[in-house]
Amino acid sequence: MGKRAAAAVIATLTITCLSVSTANAETRLGDAQILSASVNGGKALVVGSATQTSFSATVTASDPKGIDYIDAWLYRGPSTAPTGILAAAHKYTCTAVDAGTTTCTFGFVMGEGWLTNADAGNWRLQVNATALDGDYHHKAAASLNIRRASKLTANAAPEPVTKGKPITITGALSRVNWHDSKYYRHANQPVSLQFRTPSGTYSTLRTVTASSTGYLKTTVTASRDGYWRYSYAGNTATAAVNAPGDYVDVR
Repeated sequence: MGKRAAAAVIATLTITCLSVSTANAETRLGDAQILSASVNGGKALVVGSATQTSFSATVTASDPKGIDYIDAWLYRGPSTAPTGILAAAHKYTCTAVDAGTTTCTFGFVMGEGWLTNADAGNWRLQVNATALDGDYHHKAAASLNIRRASKLTANAAPEPVTKGKPITITGALSRVNWHDSKYYRHANQPVSLQFRTPSGTYSTLRTVTASSTGYLKTTVTASRDGYWRYSYAGNTATAAVNAPGDYVDVR
């Protein structure tokens, strides 16, 4: 917790071990209703080695008597025993849509120095909406997938090459380690070998599995000019990435 506590002071974040009652299952009283919620526009959040990454959450709630206030925060793990919480780092702004409906936007800051590798994956947005008459609606209303940034290289050789001769495409897949802000090879991952002509679009030719040290290597037969690259689809913990295309002149 020492690393997190220090980063939390710098980034004005709050992380704490939560009690069972902090992030509840859905509860509701009266007519109050959370209509919609989204985090980071519904997109995954990719965090590399930058000090801080900013994003926002938007929540809309309604009640016939009007909304008094809305609270929102992110948590990781099961609702009955979450492992951490990320509070909004900035004062939120709310706008009345009509007499009974309010939309609020919350600003968050997530720092690479605050995260551990185990934090990659899905987080939930807990929303508590309370109406002017005391009605309320509490629930985990949206989710955010947080992924470790990745890098991918590709080198096709020889250049140029005689038609019908072999081309070897090598490369390496790596991803950030949030513990020390460095990138390390990502082993045993399926990666797509892709090709395009100078005027075309990339298509996948085969799947190549990264070695136990994260390296990639495969051989193809030279048939026409074009660009070769590797493409990694990513997963819930690691971001997708494409290597820059490497052009080979076939003669």
